[in-house]
Amino acid sequence: MSPNKSSDFIKYSVIISTTSIVLILISLIPVSKKAMYWNQCFKKTYQWIDKKEMELKNWDKSSKESIAVAVCNGAVFEPKLKDK
Repeated sequence: MSPNKSSDFIKYSVIISTTSIVLILISLIPVSKKAMYWNQCFKKTYQWIDKKEMELKNWDKSSKESIAVAVCNGAVFEPKLKDK
């Protein structure tokens, strides 16, 4: 292999590698936005359960987190909260 062909091969390899990495990063943008939204939902829901919901005050942390996960995943359909 001549030096010119070798440098062309390296040049094209670098271009293809860079393009591939950029395309992978672009494809991760929607996933990261969904993850950020879900994390905010979880944090706010857990804080709301921990502070506002008196019926759940005695529950342990993992039980409250399970409810927050269910809410953020959409398992709760039209919740009707009762205020006393």
